Amino acid sequence: MSDTNLSPSNIPAAEALVGQLHSLLETEFEQLKSGEVEQLDELQNRKSLLLEQLGQLAPGHAVVDAPLPEAWKPFAEKARACRLLHQRNEILVSRKLDAVRGALTALQVSAEGLIDETYDRKGRLSWGAGRRRTPQNAYQDV
Repeated sequence: MSDTNLSPSNIPAAEALVGQLHSLLETEFEQLKSGEVEQLDELQNRKSLLLEQLGQLAPGHAVVDAPLPEAWKPFAEKARACRLLHQRNEILVSRKLDAVRGALTALQVSAEGLIDETYDRKGRLSWGAGRRRTPQNAYQDV
């Protein structure tokens, strides 16, 4: 990484981009929270473009402990805030995926149980091939 990329003349553009990224991450969170996922693809494309532009204006340090020029510190704080927002959104997505997986598992288990459960002509629940559920055999299939 060259220090010319960290030129103070890049700061206004970098701060504008990180501000846009911050707003986009907030919008993404609200859409995820409310279940409005129709526009998430567009947001992801915009986020990728912003990150690419930021990478050109303010590339990351090759050495993590390298000192950051003083003029870039406000930008770095905004970038850290964006990273936290991204992590928050990632946690929300993970929780929603877990909930969907749980619901799918419950539906699969329920569907498997329905295969053996049928009703006879009188509306009584019967199990398997004509076997009725009685207190003696109620839990044999479980």
